[in-house]
Amino acid sequence: MNEDLFSPVEERSSIPVGQIVTGAVLVVIGVGWLLAAMDVATIPWRALLAAVLVVVGVALAAAASQGAAPGGLMSTGVTLVVILAVLSTVSAAFAVPLRGGFGDRDYSPTTASLSPEYHLIAGQLDLSLGEISFPEGETRIEVGVTFGKLVIEDIPDDVAVSVVASAAAGQIAIFDSKWEGVNVEAETVDDGFETAPRRLVIDARVAFGQIEVSR
Repeated sequence: MNEDLFSPVEERSSIPVGQIVTGAVLVVIGVGWLLAAMDVATIPWRALLAAVLVVVGVALAAAASQGAAPGGLMSTGVTLVVILAVLSTVSAAFAVPLRGGFGDRDYSPTTASLSPEYHLIAGQLDLSLGEISFPEGETRIEVGVTFGKLVIEDIPDDVAVSVVASAAAGQIAIFDSKWEGVNVEAETVDDGFETAPRRLVIDARVAFGQIEVSR
């Protein structure tokens, strides 16, 4: 009798889909985070999460075609969907754009480098305006933090200021006035603002956190 007929059949090793996808997701998020931290690129984080969700979906389809159990991939996909839904809801409800990355940011722009917008998803954003010689007329700046603290300071004394600030939940401090609570809205306008030669209009928003504006 041929003994080969009874030799054990070697089992084919299954592809570790979960590990491959986890590694790919970490690489995508890590590269995006690094580029944002180095100010090389402004990363649209909702788009990044959506791209990761697509990767997970493709991996689930591949695993299903191989007859493999989805394991943690399904829970990962559900978690990403929930995160995307929450971020989109917060952004739409409180009109705070989801861009700018994570972590602390310190900006001290000059007259030439002043940007009309500064944004951060989570962390503390410090914007110092002391190095700017504001031109005659009106200058507008929009600053937003989704989760965290927003500080605007060193506003020159020769500039008349109008500040409109809002927070879904948190605290707002503009010069010597303070507001706190839920759905907080505050507005401060310097005397003689309309006729001042140099005028600065600040639109400051946080979804959940603090806003501080000072000279």
